[in-house]
Amino acid sequence: MDIPIYENGYLMPLYIKDDTIDRLARRYQALTKAPTKTEAVRLALQKALDEELTKPVLADIAVTFCRNLKQKAAAKAGDENMAGDA
Repeated sequence: MDIPIYENGYLMPLYIKDDTIDRLARRYQALTKAPTKTEAVRLALQKALDEELTKPVLADIAVTFCRNLKQKAAAKAGDENMAGDA
């Protein structure tokens, strides 16, 4: 499959020599009604990139986990203090 791409304003062919990938591109083209295989591949790659870029970063997940844990610990400590006051 020959997919034209542009680099620095020049047309650069992208050669994919795998029949399985060609079949996948044709199938995706049919499902998305993309006018060309090139457009189908572009759409698929853009979708995959968008999905990857919207995934939370591990550090963000860890920070959220720690904040939730701290809130739960504070709530539990508050409950124990109230029980001790009674």
